[in-house]
Amino acid sequence: MRPLRRALLSAIPEPDPERPRQRQVLKGDMPSAANPPSGCVFRTRCPFAIEACGREVPKLEEVVPGHFKACIRQDVSS
Repeated sequence: MRPLRRALLSAIPEPDPERPRQRQVLKGDMPSAANPPSGCVFRTRCPFAIEACGREVPKLEEVVPGHFKACIRQDVSS
């Protein structure tokens, strides 16, 4: 599962407060909306980021009907 999706899903409140939940906290620098980084704007917080992520803006692609993602490293970030 992709890091951003994992973090978002882990932030959903648990209906049973007695049930423990492991939160996925993203590390790294939060990108500036006023001055976004080059390439992939999520690369500063992505554990799969490589040097090419800073040079190339990923295209939004439909992986399966109704499911889109934008990552140049589609093989590792599924």
